[in-house]
Amino acid sequence: MFIYISIFGIIAIVLFIVAFKNLREVNVEKIKSIPIKDSVKAIKGNWPWILVVIANLIFWIALTIRLSTVVYYCQYYLGDKSLTVFINGIMLVQVIGMISIPLLVKRFNKYGTMILGFILVAGGHIGIFFVGTNIELMIVFWIIASLGQGIACSMPFAMLSDTVDFGEWKTGIRASGFLTAIGSAFCIKAGSGIGGFIPAVVMNLFGYVPNAVQSSTALFGIQFVFTWLPAIIFLCGIIPMLFYRKYEQNENNILLDLAKRNS
Repeated sequence: MFIYISIFGIIAIVLFIVAFKNLREVNVEKIKSIPIKDSVKAIKGNWPWILVVIANLIFWIALTIRLSTVVYYCQYYLGDKSLTVFINGIMLVQVIGMISIPLLVKRFNKYGTMILGFILVAGGHIGIFFVGTNIELMIVFWIIASLGQGIACSMPFAMLSDTVDFGEWKTGIRASGFLTAIGSAFCIKAGSGIGGFIPAVVMNLFGYVPNAVQSSTALFGIQFVFTWLPAIIFLCGIIPMLFYRKYEQNENNILLDLAKRNS
């Protein structure tokens, strides 16, 4: 564990140094502050924003379940708690998913790329259920899920900026900070709280007892909350994206209209 943490720490330090050295702030305009009551008005009729927030909240609920239950799965179902650190370390491959986003967006658009992320991470967890205690195959499906996680985690941040444009087009109010903060920070906090609560309730229903030999029913409950439960919730995130499609198709017209207004 110490070796893994040391490696991740060194990598993080190097990346922070590179980011600090190359980051330059370019202030091209002075942003006018907007009262909270006016910012709230930017939500009215902003359906693409609402859909992105719902999808992002669903993602963070499922992600928290995915991450918080892996230790139980390794300890009780696989019988080796030490695997947790290694398996969590493999999630670094999600960076590949993040890097591939520009190429995927060109092929599938933003809503399609988000859906692809949900499908990959859900499919990975379903695959883990069927391979049982085969650790090698479990790792393969974990990698697939991690790639999808990287995609689905990053897409809302790109899509939220489009919803800010829609809000300005719809209401005349450009509440960038408010809409982005609710769409990101709120979803992360709320999703983490809900996602941490759900698996505890479900495992208790299956008879889970901490630090004890688990019954067959409890073991199935642990397997369920680690595989099927997050998979089902991730797949639910596809629904708002299907409705988001028509708004994304109109983005170029909205940008052109805004450009005419601002000129």
